Amino acid sequence: MKIGQEIEFKKDFKIETIITGTKLQVKEGDRALVTKSGFKILTGEASGKINAFNGGDKTEGYDYTNIAKLIFKRLNGVFDIEDYLDDEESLEEFVEEIEDVLVDIL
Repeated sequence: MKIGQEIEFKKDFKIETIITGTKLQVKEGDRALVTKSGFKILTGEASGKINAFNGGDKTEGYDYTNIAKLIFKRLNGVFDIEDYLDDEESLEEFVEEIEDVLVDIL
């Protein structure tokens, strides 16, 4: 797995929150983002929670493309960047520029 990669869980399991001890269901098909310390769950009952890696999980490298798309999505939500881009091609070029910077620094 790569940091920044979006994954889909292949089986159901439960996680327990640290502070309250609440058990949350993660279902097959729920999606998560791979972080340096675990999975940030994006969908389902446990959405927004981090599930730490177990002993067999390892990351190797970065998913630059997905990280660039996530950065664009966040910036677009705040600054409406998409409104300033002429067409779909400009949007793709913008994301590619973000990706190039990430490749240079990570």
